[in-house]
Amino acid sequence: MKGVEMYFNPQIVKDFADHEQNEKNFTVASIIDAVIVQTVQNIDNTFKAVELWGGAHPDRYHSFFDTLVQWWWHIDWVDISPYMLELAPTYLDTPEYKQRLDHITFIQSDIIQYLQESPDKSINLAIMKYTIDHMPGIDTLFSLLAQKLKDNGVLISNIGVLSPELKSISTNARFLHNGEEFPENETRILQDGDNFTVKFFKESWNPTKWYIPGAQTTKYFHAEENYYKTAKKHWFDIFIWNRKEYITDHIQKYPKIELDQNILVMKK
Repeated sequence: MKGVEMYFNPQIVKDFADHEQNEKNFTVASIIDAVIVQTVQNIDNTFKAVELWGGAHPDRYHSFFDTLVQWWWHIDWVDISPYMLELAPTYLDTPEYKQRLDHITFIQSDIIQYLQESPDKSINLAIMKYTIDHMPGIDTLFSLLAQKLKDNGVLISNIGVLSPELKSISTNARFLHNGEEFPENETRILQDGDNFTVKFFKESWNPTKWYIPGAQTTKYFHAEENYYKTAKKHWFDIFIWNRKEYITDHIQKYPKIELDQNILVMKK
């Protein structure tokens, strides 16, 4: 996968994981948590979830984990980075979260490899937080999910960039088009499948603090119509909607920064 070198440097990973302890990240996780609770049905004692490229923070999704712990369900926490997986248990080393460790298996794997090696119809819920934009294409992903999700199985994901108009700056990062920065009062138009570079600020909301050294990655733009077309091809029901109402306070405080939060729910 292109542009993921930062996830194989232990110091950059540590700095980035610390950086993710920010209000925006908490808010996105809480939105996904609420959607999980509203969406997931037909749960029994064989229930299995997977966080695809979960990163270092299983200290999220509080309502879902409360249910997971109560009913002794299980989640695979999959990430390509060994250093993310080393850090992840440390964020659960509190009385509030420690019990989650009994319900999580940490797995180092690429997303596609993990799904290829999973049994057919074995997964009830797949979660992708800040992940789907890392996929160069979505056809292979959706094809594998069609095989690996159980009947009524669900993918829940946020989509970082859904508009073809690429802003130069977001809450916690600067975007580069064709490897170059561009002015804050301009946009660049992306075509389906285009990639762009993301450089992360040391502090969310505060570009003047400059960047986390080495924290730079590649993401891909998938047009909204491509999500719907590809989902239909693989016989999924799909819904995409903007949950901007969850972050109204941020919009008022930082009106110049784009704060759309698009959520994808895809059901087999």
